[in-house]
Amino acid sequence: MSLADHYDRKYAGTTAEAPVEARARPENRHEMLVAVARRYAGERYLEIGAGAGGALLALVPYYEQLVATELSPVRTAALAAACASHPQIRVIEHDVEAAPLPFAAASFDTIAMSGVIEHLIDPIRVLVALRALVRPGGRVLIDTPNIAKWTRRVKLALGYFPSTASRGEGLVAWDRVTPTELHDEGHFHYFTFRSLRRICLERAGFSRVEELGYGKHPLARRWPTLFSDIFLVATR
Repeated sequence: MSLADHYDRKYAGTTAEAPVEARARPENRHEMLVAVARRYAGERYLEIGAGAGGALLALVPYYEQLVATELSPVRTAALAAACASHPQIRVIEHDVEAAPLPFAAASFDTIAMSGVIEHLIDPIRVLVALRALVRPGGRVLIDTPNIAKWTRRVKLALGYFPSTASRGEGLVAWDRVTPTELHDEGHFHYFTFRSLRRICLERAGFSRVEELGYGKHPLARRWPTLFSDIFLVATR
């Protein structure tokens, strides 16, 4: 079974999302991506693993050209259909670990990778490649679960595996009944703010990293390392 096959089955029959609503205080990763990407409105934007396209469509007014990739042929087709009325959006089927992206160096102002890095076998190599694709002073936006979030620390202290994309220690879906096809929905790597920041600076070659928090908890922005999932702005 390939990952593309898995996601083809998982997303078969799903429909496109409406554009994500922009919020001053984002509560989830999609709202956070839109809020931060809007800050850097520019010429070219690339989103790796754009999913159902809610964030991508919300950013149409802010970039002259937008490119979206998806691993699954089913997901790619649905995303292309959702974006068909926006000629400035290009959707391509692509596996970021299997082949280089078909763009020249320094092609983009902003690259986003939300809910993707934890699925990669070699995230450092991918970050190096994405850094080369942003212009000097451009940035890569990265969102991923925070394994050091307080709820997961409690689970570890009690001897439970702190799954980040499913329930039952990674064995059942959010409905608490359906078995997951992949353990913890295929998450291979787990990060803290500190570990991902160090990867970006020490191994991928970014010049600086900004750490941001989001969520419903009142301390998510004040103390993101404990109360938020991870959102980083890594600048070339």
